[in-house]
Amino acid sequence: MVMSLEGISLSRNGKQVLANISGELGAGKIIALLGPNGAGKSTLIKAMARLLECQGEIRLQGRAIEKFSAEELAQHLAYLPQHSQLQFPLEVEEVLSLATLPFSLTRLQQRQQVKQVISDWGIESLADKDFRQLSGGEQQRCQIARTYLQLSNMKAEGRGCGLWLLDEPASSLDLEHQQQLQKICLQATQEGHCVVIVLHDLNQAFSLADEVWLLDKGQVRAQGKTTEVMTEQMISHVFNVSARRIDDAGKSLFVFG
Repeated sequence: MVMSLEGISLSRNGKQVLANISGELGAGKIIALLGPNGAGKSTLIKAMARLLECQGEIRLQGRAIEKFSAEELAQHLAYLPQHSQLQFPLEVEEVLSLATLPFSLTRLQQRQQVKQVISDWGIESLADKDFRQLSGGEQQRCQIARTYLQLSNMKAEGRGCGLWLLDEPASSLDLEHQQQLQKICLQATQEGHCVVIVLHDLNQAFSLADEVWLLDKGQVRAQGKTTEVMTEQMISHVFNVSARRIDDAGKSLFVFG
């Protein structure tokens, strides 16, 4: 188990945003957080990243998350926000190098890793550009590459299974790079890491995720294996739509109407 949550609750301005959420995040799993707008998905993933103070207990690798220093946390957990808040005048190559800082690497190793991730993600043409001047999709690709590099170093340094938290990572990506993202998420789980991903595309979640946490109004309405949680009845109820699941040749597709 990579992370466990017990009784996680959060209130803002007298309104409960998260309500008594518990669950476990297992190694080698992709776990999708689904729900309508305002359900609490982004708030929950921020709580997992220790960016919000909540009631309840979160344990990372069996240890209370508040016991980790910032550097230790970065050696076990990589977080990609929904919108980049990076405002520093950094070139893309410098942004990527941030992923190497929490680890015991020489300057040469850092440069080699950055060069490799630039090649792997096909962003050579962006390497010397000011990150702030990139398009939304280009920024997202760079940030995905940065956090994946951070995740890779966790395994390399013997830190065990890492946790990759992705808040709507596909929102600014074209179809080609959405497919690339799916492949790299699957690769991460094959390496033993746990991936938690906030998605709006239900069909993408159904095909990609091993497990689903279905949120509504700050509560987890259902959690478990994807095929067991994403039923026509449950999806229709939570999203307030008429949903039908079509199964054909081993594949499934949700249609709405």
